[in-house]
Amino acid sequence: MKTDQKEYIDDFIKELSDGWVFRTLVPQQQREGISYAKIRFERYSELLYAVQDLLQIALQTLYNDGLENSGQIEDLTAHLVSVLEIAVQLLPCSEGEGLDKMHALFQK
Repeated sequence: MKTDQKEYIDDFIKELSDGWVFRTLVPQQQREGISYAKIRFERYSELLYAVQDLLQIALQTLYNDGLENSGQIEDLTAHLVSVLEIAVQLLPCSEGEGLDKMHALFQK
């Protein structure tokens, strides 16, 4: 009985180590304990619309703080913080410098 259980556990561990599960979070090699999840966009405009949608959800939450809460969300503030943190991470700020240079070139 113990042998069957040990084989089952060993098989399960092997399956886990083969990488078919736990693929969403990828460990960051430079910082131990930090992982990241990939999100894919086809174009910058799609990325910007996603950030805009997240910010609109945050604004809707702030404007209706408790007034129109369906009761399904207990702590709106905690969820709002999470949405805003995602939006901040998605903002393509470094690309904005490239857009500034392109705009300056366009004006010449």
